[in-house]
Amino acid sequence: MNFLQLVQRLHSEACLQGTNAPTSVVDQSGMNARLVNWIGTAYEDVQRLHESWLFRVGEFSFSTINGTQNYEPTAVSINDLANWKYDPDPNNLSGIRLYSSETDEEDLIYLPWDDFRATYKFGSFRFQTTRPTIFSIKPDMSMDLWAIPDAVYTVNGEYIKTVDSLSGNTDTPIIPADHHMVIVWKALMFYGAFEGAPEAYAHGEKEYRDAVAKLKLNQLPRTVYGSPLV
Repeated sequence: MNFLQLVQRLHSEACLQGTNAPTSVVDQSGMNARLVNWIGTAYEDVQRLHESWLFRVGEFSFSTINGTQNYEPTAVSINDLANWKYDPDPNNLSGIRLYSSETDEEDLIYLPWDDFRATYKFGSFRFQTTRPTIFSIKPDMSMDLWAIPDAVYTVNGEYIKTVDSLSGNTDTPIIPADHHMVIVWKALMFYGAFEGAPEAYAHGEKEYRDAVAKLKLNQLPRTVYGSPLV
């Protein structure tokens, strides 16, 4: 469903009397404006439930610049970054990789910024240039590499996208189509709370819980078990 269809479905589920369903999400007033706002807010709230939703994961790849250590997201064409996706344990594979050719691709080691800054932004380390093996994320969300690249390398991995929003009639949620009703049920709860309609709220809450549970099964990373302890 697109934005307009979601609003029209909410109108139907709310069983509104004396108000025609909106024919546009733009320039509405009164109850229809509230329906539009509730759908928009519900959509954003569902996305914020889990940063690890699979539908919020994007891929990136960029080329380093010889002699350049720091890379801001927008400078490497990542315009919707909420967070970098990596394993923070330096003893495991980070998921952020670097290569000069596909045959020598390796995971970079992650260090927290304070540790990285204290070690590799200090003394002669700050000037060392060679193939990078370590990275950190600065407080401004830019990525620092160490050592400073001495050539062009490719860095690739995954990141978490910012929360998406709906504005036009045909805008479609990034949530998989089979789960769009989770937005409607959440919005119905907003309607029930606003109108003091406990039956509508209870119905929306029941359906929302069921819809969220199904969305979690479909869109959260699967639980995996590690190697047995020796």
